[in-house]
Amino acid sequence: MKKINFELSFPSFWLFLCLFISASALVYFLYALNIIGLLASLVIAALLYWGLQAKIKKTSLIQNYKISLKFLVPTLISVIGLALALTFAFQARTDQAIISPWTLINPWFFVAIALASITLILALSQSAASIYKKILLSFYYLSIFSVAAIIYRLGYGFDPFIHQAAISEINKYGFILPKTPYYLGQYSVIILLHKISGLSLSFLNQWLVPLSSALLLPQLIFYLFPARTDKRMAWLSSPLILLLGFSPFIMSSPQNFSYLFLIATVIFIYKHFSWPLILFTALATFAIHPLSGIPALVLAALYLLPQIKIKKSYSNWLKRPEIIFSGLFLTFCLSIWAAAGFSSLKLSSYNLSLLNPLFLNQESFYLNFVYFFINNYFWLILTGAILIFFQRHRIWPSRPLEQSHSLRLLSLAVLAAISAYLISRGFSFNNLINYEQDNYAARLPVIALILMLPLYWELFYYLVQRAYKQTKTAKIILLALSSLLITISVYASYPRFDNYFNSRGYSTAASDIEAVHLAEDRTQGQAYIALADQQVSAGALREFGFHNRYLENNNQSIYFYPIPTGGPLYQYYLDMVYKKADRSTMLRAMDFTGVNRAYLIINKYWWASDKIIAEAKMSADYWEKLDDGKIYIFEYLK
Repeated sequence: MKKINFELSFPSFWLFLCLFISASALVYFLYALNIIGLLASLVIAALLYWGLQAKIKKTSLIQNYKISLKFLVPTLISVIGLALALTFAFQARTDQAIISPWTLINPWFFVAIALASITLILALSQSAASIYKKILLSFYYLSIFSVAAIIYRLGYGFDPFIHQAAISEINKYGFILPKTPYYLGQYSVIILLHKISGLSLSFLNQWLVPLSSALLLPQLIFYLFPARTDKRMAWLSSPLILLLGFSPFIMSSPQNFSYLFLIATVIFIYKHFSWPLILFTALATFAIHPLSGIPALVLAALYLLPQIKIKKSYSNWLKRPEIIFSGLFLTFCLSIWAAAGFSSLKLSSYNLSLLNPLFLNQESFYLNFVYFFINNYFWLILTGAILIFFQRHRIWPSRPLEQSHSLRLLSLAVLAAISAYLISRGFSFNNLINYEQDNYAARLPVIALILMLPLYWELFYYLVQRAYKQTKTAKIILLALSSLLITISVYASYPRFDNYFNSRGYSTAASDIEAVHLAEDRTQGQAYIALADQQVSAGALREFGFHNRYLENNNQSIYFYPIPTGGPLYQYYLDMVYKKADRSTMLRAMDFTGVNRAYLIINKYWWASDKIIAEAKMSADYWEKLDDGKIYIFEYLK
């Protein structure tokens, strides 16, 4: 059969994508992201690509499209299992307020995923062209990454609603004020896809990260394969990566999208790709989100600068471990400090709790088993890191000098990220509510795990090689255990509501949308505010966006719903629900924002909702319940 060179197009595609993302961020700042701005970004990217394409690291990987029956049979079974799992997910699709998708989905979903995992591993262990294995792996990743996008009909989480409103504003007017230097990479990609395809912004915003991660991760991981003696063992390491967790890839947000580009930066550095791919991937990461982008740029600089023809003493100085560690440590600390609004370090707020190993003994044997791994996740990841360190001479039996430098660079970057995380626990984020205080700092362990991704892949490759030498019975046990652990990882990567854990956050529901429209209709164009929880506020963002929705108070712009949740308007909402839902609190909120009309929206699932509703009925000028009492709206007039 005729051989076709298939692999060579991906580095070119990736470089052009990164060039477009970087160029669009610059064009947005200097001009706007309207049609002219998008065309200018594409032209700039095309010109840069034309000048840099000759420097892209070429590969010699050739596709021959061979396939065997031993590969085809488990592949078909795996696809059937994944199709069943997706069918169960679509059957559970809802627009109601839920905490976890697992409360609605048929439990046979997990049986289908386990079956698909077993047969996926069997298929990857057989000989076949890499293109078929990539397609199978992409479909597998997509099936488990897309559960939230499928089940949550109106959208999952809170941040995507904010970003969707911003994207809609930029798509309509070309910009949103004030212009900020972050998130633009994701915004430009979504707007470009919207202009080209005609697909809705909400659809693209909801599916961008699950779909792009499923399509791109198999190819990025594939770049770890060269120089491996047994490619089949290398393929078997790819699904095992899921054991590290994949929750960032189930929801579209700039932070999660930037993780995908940070992974690419790390892999390109680890495998010594050409400098344009490394540099512009890091720049694209920065254009998407600075918390991932700044470390990516520093990492790229520490890798590339020693290769520049400078004095040997300077080159050696840049390779010194203490210089690498200090540079990355300061970078992580400054990134978190900037996210905290340059607030002062408060040792009194410092809180570090290392989890003790947990061995539950509660109601269900199955959940006991599942939560043994979930609750000891930290220790399992640490065990893997220890194995990487003490088995490094077996994992990397012969390392060239370049690879030794990459290993040192990534190892020191991980150590710097963890050290910065420990320090950052003392930062106070003044603009965030108490339960969100750790959100930014908690991203550093995720970044550290991404920095270690190639090293964990090497560990899995080493363990798979060892497992392949075992007896047939041992192989069957290890196959079943691997499938079971991947299934547990799927369960753990999504919000959970069971006898062991409560993720607490409800989703935005159709009744929330109905309530915000009722409030809007009753105002008849008058300025107003509405006090509600964050998912109702997300519904207002989804329906009304940002344009002409701000109120001015002492040169301060205040959104008419409580966003952000740490803002002053949200405090009035907390006073209404935690203290007393009385008229005086609402009047103070109206005086603060300079309006004569206000609404209180209460979901029935809110804690002590019966008490709040009874108090509000006595103080409001008008009230109404919607969706059989699932949500109440109260109107206050001056």
